[in-house]
Amino acid sequence: MHSPAPSPAHPFRNTKNLLVLIPDDGIDIEEEARLYDELCDDQISLPQSSRPKSPQGPPSVFSHDIWLDDHSGTSQAFAGTVHIAGWTSVGDKLGGAYVVYDCVIRTKEGTTIHAHKRYSDFVQLYDALRHSLPKHQHHFIPALPSKSPFSRYRAAFLDRRRRQLQYWLSSVLLHPEIGACQAVRWWVMN
Repeated sequence: MHSPAPSPAHPFRNTKNLLVLIPDDGIDIEEEARLYDELCDDQISLPQSSRPKSPQGPPSVFSHDIWLDDHSGTSQAFAGTVHIAGWTSVGDKLGGAYVVYDCVIRTKEGTTIHAHKRYSDFVQLYDALRHSLPKHQHHFIPALPSKSPFSRYRAAFLDRRRRQLQYWLSSVLLHPEIGACQAVRWWVMN
């Protein structure tokens, strides 16, 4: 009796995600690229006022469920990039020391702003946004990282908090609507 040969391990055997395989003969990549380029050229050649106002762009050749759209220019936020470069401890630990974060904000025009902010400044911005924005936009404001009075001067804690605050600040300043609000502009400039 002949025993079957061992089957090779399937590369997606342990995946939990949905995997959809598109047959090789179902997509003409060159035709899709040509149509996309043609579509982009048509959009560029139209004056801004006559471009379609539809919330969805043209459909993809692949599927009627995929829509292509150019959202360039729709953000009202002034910031282009947000980075917290580091932190410094000010004062001595016994006499009321505090930590200041160097928030580096590069505007869309290319100007770099260094805003030195304490954690309490982030809390003030969070509160100002919650009070000034309409309720339907509150879910766009992520929660601030929690306080930790016992670890606040440890380098590992400060680096983790720096990354968390950078994520938080990026979420706020780069949001197309929230990033343009008066509370954000005031916070950055003061």
